[in-house]
Amino acid sequence: MSARALLVLLAGSLAGPALAQTMLDQEQRLIELHSLLLALPALDPPGALAPLQGRFGIEVVGVPLIDGTTGAKTQLTASDRTRIIPRLRGALGLPLGSDWRAFVGVGWIPPIVINRASSSMVGLEAGAAWNAGAFSAGLRLHGERADSRSPVTSPDTRDRLLTLIGGADLTAGWRVELGPATLTPYAGLGVARVDGTFTVTSDGYRLTSRTTDLVLAAGARLLLLRQVELVAELVAWPGLLVHPGFAVAWVPQFGPAQ
Repeated sequence: MSARALLVLLAGSLAGPALAQTMLDQEQRLIELHSLLLALPALDPPGALAPLQGRFGIEVVGVPLIDGTTGAKTQLTASDRTRIIPRLRGALGLPLGSDWRAFVGVGWIPPIVINRASSSMVGLEAGAAWNAGAFSAGLRLHGERADSRSPVTSPDTRDRLLTLIGGADLTAGWRVELGPATLTPYAGLGVARVDGTFTVTSDGYRLTSRTTDLVLAAGARLLLLRQVELVAELVAWPGLLVHPGFAVAWVPQFGPAQ
């Protein structure tokens, strides 16, 4: 065998595993991106709820365009099915001392099938914040479990993505009184452990993605007449995903105002 033929054979043997690894990376990246869209963002400044004050509303997560290319194939992605993900959200403020506030909350996506795709999600969160006049800073912990089903590998299937997420974030905000309204811009950063398992229903093939991801967020909360809340937030997972979130909620006070 000539030296040239030997080099060609060696190059081909090295290119095969590299190409397979690249395709595997692309598939795992798609699992990661779809899982991150289901994470429960702060979507509120720290210390926003007074003790025994509730928040009940609906939020919408904007879905950016996702490239479904994996090797020579193009998979169907969330952005091929919908550009928004709606979610119900509730929270209750808890007492924690004169300069401190705490809260517990829940997020829920019901398993409604739209265009042969559905995502059911339950998320829990809890946090504490220190309030010093107009300034506030807080820590939030959150965990989510999601079950998504949609045609991914073929228009005739309903493949499954099971997602588990656990994370924490630090956020700071500044409250500005505007007569009957209160505006609170805020920003924060956090980290999340993301575990996604994708199953092809036609043959049972399974692929898992486990990552730890940094998240940055910035937004603003507008409280009107002390009972109506509007929030807009931009969430960035560096190098992965950027998407907006919006919320509208009723904010009743169940006990004496503090």
